[in-house]
Amino acid sequence: MASPATAAALLVALAALLAPAAASACSASDRDALLSIRAALSEERLGVFSTWTGTDCCAGWYGVACDPTTGRVADLSLRGEADDAVMAPAGRPASGLMSGYVSDAVCRLDRLSSLVLADWKQISGPIPACVATSLPYLRIIELPGNRLTGAIPPVGGLSRLAVLNLADNLLSGVIPPSLTSLAELKHLDLSNNRLTGRLPSDFGRLRMLSRALLGRNRLSGPMPASVASMPRLADLDLSENQLTGAIPEGLGRGGSGTGGNGGNVLTSLYLGGNRLSGGVRASLLANSGLGMLNLSRNALGGGIPDAFTPRSYLMLLDLSRNRLTGGVPRSLASAAYVGHLDLSHNRLCGTIPAGAPFDHLDAASFASNSCLCGGPLGKCT
Repeated sequence: MASPATAAALLVALAALLAPAAASACSASDRDALLSIRAALSEERLGVFSTWTGTDCCAGWYGVACDPTTGRVADLSLRGEADDAVMAPAGRPASGLMSGYVSDAVCRLDRLSSLVLADWKQISGPIPACVATSLPYLRIIELPGNRLTGAIPPVGGLSRLAVLNLADNLLSGVIPPSLTSLAELKHLDLSNNRLTGRLPSDFGRLRMLSRALLGRNRLSGPMPASVASMPRLADLDLSENQLTGAIPEGLGRGGSGTGGNGGNVLTSLYLGGNRLSGGVRASLLANSGLGMLNLSRNALGGGIPDAFTPRSYLMLLDLSRNRLTGGVPRSLASAAYVGHLDLSHNRLCGTIPAGAPFDHLDAASFASNSCLCGGPLGKCT
């Protein structure tokens, strides 16, 4: 017969072995919430919910991941287009079609870190308002590629949020002012919706933001000056809106001085298809890190700054369909690389410089200007 000390030691060891298994079991309340979420959705094409059986939602339920210590649901990730075996079973397409709505039962998953219901095409209705108030641990919200309607909830209280992707929906209303309180936000994609109103004037408070994609909406008013002082902003897309006024001074400027972006990190800027006026900022053309610049289809005037350098590496430079005057900048010939160049439909005049990069461009790059000649347009007379 084992001594009391030996028996106690065995019990401690047994408890240590059993504790993780017990802790990892799915919370009953989380399981009920998941089943309510499933009941609000319909997906028959791929059968992604076929694994949602049994009592333990932490064990093999597709798209569900739990915290191994607490047994609480930490991630809900269901993508309609994904590189996953369940998304491409034999003889079936690798993209899904899900209808229904996002149930407010999602807000009962109050330890949720990641909420992803992406590219299902027919999930409709509003984003539950409680997402902004009942899920304090959220770091990722991705609901793109659906048919969601209504306003974006006031998400400013989600202090851990790093990714907010609501692209390609039917969302309307204004960008919630509280959004600029998201100190940890790194990726923002609200593109291709029906958002109206202005960009918040304090948009520059988003100091951690590296990608801001808000193209193809109905935003109006000027670009806030604070955009020029965002130290980590690498990609900015505000194309196909109704923005007016001038491009903010200092946007794209390197260095750490006041008004610059603090590090030459801006690599792509899309402002095409707005109503912007004023001139093309020299700080953009002088930014050696900016490889994609599209300012087409605005009302920009004045000359193109002669600000290119041997470090300029431009995969895309589109200044077409503006009101630009003067000549083609000679410093453009010093650029390390110019891929696609479009200066067409302006009021440019003079001789197109000879040599690279002009010798590989066709006439369409310079078409419909006042009096340009030379290069692909033929000899000046």
